[in-house]
Amino acid sequence: MKNCPYCKTPGDFYFDISSKIYNRCSGCDLIYKTNHDSHDKVLAHYRDDYFERYSDDQMSGDRYRLFDRILDLIEKKRGTGRLLDIGSGCGGFLAAAQKRGWEAKGIEISVQSVEVARRQYGLDIYNGTLQEYDEDGEFDVITLINVLDHSVEPWKEIRKVYSLLKPGGILYLRFPNGLFHSFLFKTSEKLNIERIIRKFPVFHEYCFTPWFIRRLLSDHGFADVVVYNASLSGGSLIKFSTVFSFVTRSIEIMGKLTDLISGGRVLWCSSLDVIAEKVEKSWEHF
Repeated sequence: MKNCPYCKTPGDFYFDISSKIYNRCSGCDLIYKTNHDSHDKVLAHYRDDYFERYSDDQMSGDRYRLFDRILDLIEKKRGTGRLLDIGSGCGGFLAAAQKRGWEAKGIEISVQSVEVARRQYGLDIYNGTLQEYDEDGEFDVITLINVLDHSVEPWKEIRKVYSLLKPGGILYLRFPNGLFHSFLFKTSEKLNIERIIRKFPVFHEYCFTPWFIRRLLSDHGFADVVVYNASLSGGSLIKFSTVFSFVTRSIEIMGKLTDLISGGRVLWCSSLDVIAEKVEKSWEHF
């Protein structure tokens, strides 16, 4: 039984998939992989391999609808200003932000992705990791779109984000809903249909739950943490077939209705949006 890497509470076995074992912490509700790859191996994957596997999806244009929806959500809270996007990929989100009047910068570890973003959009993207980034001044908004659950130590990333935000600045996160994907996989195992849906559940270094992300952010100086059912990306599932297109749109509509009816208390969509505000708070014990 391996202790939780965040709060050190003993974790219980939750599920295993493709030789990866995940525990769930009874203390902070983090779902974590017990056999983590090394930090250097994870960085090497995203630096050297990620572009070849996922660049077509990044540059297809299917995500622009999602990017506009994210910016709508942020702008209702903050308006425009200085924005830093961490894990910028080929720059689609930053380009969308610039069109809407943001002073937008990015951080991306993949050399190829940065070259594409600079060539195609003329974007200001730092090629490296968040921990290596040393920018003068502070940002009004920092975004991590499907990035944080890939990190080996996401709490260190949140700590760095806090230092880069202005007081009252806004953090936006998007990530797979750990409860949704683990429930989908575990149910498919019981029904003996896991081979059919194996491509759909998403598991990275961690699976975040709403309870865990609220604790993580409040521990590190963020307040007014709001978690939403997220719209779907509009990517590969929608293109897969008209049936999947109908299903994904239906899930999105049901998620919005669920938010409205439950006041945001029922979070069952495949991805989650999180908005939080930086406040002055001491968390030296972390």
